Amino acid sequence: MNYKVGIGTAIAICLSSILGDTLFAVTSVPLSLAGSYSLIAYALVAIVTIFIAAQLGELGSLMPKEKGLAYSYVNKSFGTELGFISGVLLFIGFCATIAAVSFSFGGYLTTLLGINSTALQILFAAILIVALSFLNTMGVKETVKLSKALVVVVFLTAAAFVIFAFLHIGSSHGFLLTNKGMTSNKGYINFIDASAAIVFAYAGFQTISSITGHVDGKGRGVAKAMAYAIVISMIVYMLVTLGVMILAPISSVSISSEPLLYAINYAHAPSLFSAMITIGILFSIAAATLTLIFTASRLLYQLGKDGMLPRITKVYDKSRDVAINGIWISALVEILILFSGDLYGIVSISNFGFIFAWIITSFAIINVRRRKRFGDFKSPYFPLVPLASIILCMLFLFGLPRTSLALGVMMILVLLVIYYSLVEIRYKKVQRIRLFD
Repeated sequence: MNYKVGIGTAIAICLSSILGDTLFAVTSVPLSLAGSYSLIAYALVAIVTIFIAAQLGELGSLMPKEKGLAYSYVNKSFGTELGFISGVLLFIGFCATIAAVSFSFGGYLTTLLGINSTALQILFAAILIVALSFLNTMGVKETVKLSKALVVVVFLTAAAFVIFAFLHIGSSHGFLLTNKGMTSNKGYINFIDASAAIVFAYAGFQTISSITGHVDGKGRGVAKAMAYAIVISMIVYMLVTLGVMILAPISSVSISSEPLLYAINYAHAPSLFSAMITIGILFSIAAATLTLIFTASRLLYQLGKDGMLPRITKVYDKSRDVAINGIWISALVEILILFSGDLYGIVSISNFGFIFAWIITSFAIINVRRRKRFGDFKSPYFPLVPLASIILCMLFLFGLPRTSLALGVMMILVLLVIYYSLVEIRYKKVQRIRLFD
């Protein structure tokens, strides 16, 4: 299917994926962990994701037709073992992201309806996933157009919230001047934990790399679009976080699926304004979920096409450029994850997959440069950028909750067992290599 995506549209797709999925869903997580130190954490993670974006752009310029994001590049660079592990973890990461933001969607909707029911929150989240999965089956052009249109809603909603908050700086409902900058005296200690949680906030920037071959400038264009989107997103995240700090004391902010609504209600905003913001948030979350489902389905398709998963996953409609089975299998996984635990737990599962994939992506850049393979775009400051990415991502890994870290390691071990069990069944000859001469 031949179509072109301009840089402006590519930026819009990235923005809808980045901002819509977390701006209104998990702002409370880093703020509750590290208070105003979370503002610095947003900047740090933005820098790391720009590094990763540049590297994905370079790898995309070498392999513009690949649909599997970081997985495809790792698979081509290091082979099927590491490719299989990173691909499945990345897929789980996207599914967990979709589950988390859909769960937040359910929270905002139940609050809007005046209902306090976790069961209904999960039901509404599942309905959103099914509805947007159906929209994804209509074709990539429709998905791109809808994402581009809905990003306007994201910015209008964020702008309305920020303006409302900043109007309260000097009022009796303004807490910015009295907030101490941390939830406790350990706010600076929790900085790494907050940074690890914020990885989730930028994860959607990768979406556009699944259609690198269709973006103007290909690898270079993709890298540029992702970098611009990350910088814009960082500014918006900081402004919204400041808005929450203005409207509510940091000590009162807890991890919840509807943080902005909590802040607005704490400031006794008019019910009409609260309802308008909630409706805008619902549309914004839907925009992000739409593009994330699109990305997850294409990643699953690429895994199936490469023989990493059963053939049912590689059913593809070329006329619409849609991975049909990938969409519905992803939807099933996302709905199952809804029942896996609290919002922070789901976010942490997602973050492990993303961080692991980013680490291996940086190693992939080192590997292709060592082999002297170059596309039409080269990420700058090699090897400093990939080395810095690896070190910082490793630091983020240790900022994850211990339970999530243990679960991530367990998933790697399970995937290794699955991989080698399948290899043993299919191949009799054992591969032997010398690691050192």
